[in-house]
Amino acid sequence: MSNSQRCDACQRHSNILHQPAEPLYPIVSLWPFMKWGMDIVGKLPKAPGGKVFMLAMTDYFSKWIEAEAFVQVREKEVISFIKRNILTRFGIPAEITCDNGSQFIGKRTTNFCEAWGIKMITSTPVHPQANGQAESSNKIIINNLKKKLGSKKGKWAEELPFVLWADTTTTKNATGQTPFSLVFGSEAVLPTEMIIPTARTSLQTIEANNEILSQDIDNVDESRDITKIRMAAYQ
Repeated sequence: MSNSQRCDACQRHSNILHQPAEPLYPIVSLWPFMKWGMDIVGKLPKAPGGKVFMLAMTDYFSKWIEAEAFVQVREKEVISFIKRNILTRFGIPAEITCDNGSQFIGKRTTNFCEAWGIKMITSTPVHPQANGQAESSNKIIINNLKKKLGSKKGKWAEELPFVLWADTTTTKNATGQTPFSLVFGSEAVLPTEMIIPTARTSLQTIEANNEILSQDIDNVDESRDITKIRMAAYQ
């Protein structure tokens, strides 16, 4: 916390609340990748290749974020993104929440989701908070890109994968866990562990690995149960 307070970029790009509090509408996700929030950000500063839009999806349970840069986002790009970044990596979700953009509610996207048994839930002008998870994730990504890039805003598409990785390995207030650990059952190996060895990086034997793996498997269900309780309280 003290480091963030001393960081000029962190202070200038941190979230500032301007809106009065709105009623909360709890959205339940019972397991990782059951429910995703989807949203588009843009136009952003032009990146190489003329990319000015970002399409992002956030898992409601683990807070895992998938995002990609695009020149334009039509139904074609939305369907391709879901196939490439969601279906073939995390399986078929039960629900996707989005706004009423034509890319999301058009015939091609609707038919695609129906064919895969995915329920599309759209936010309304009365309750725009229904897609609050996606919008919250977008703010995190954009603020972290601003901190990282400073005045070199045109490089946002190049830095996007690294910002997503940093977010995936950061503990979330709502869950008390990192998205990585809730998905894989153990924390990611970070560069600091290469500098300052830990048990798992210094004791690389089959026996030691099996013991650590067994402990992680035993703990993952408990961690996810605790996460459900925390998220219910957080809402």
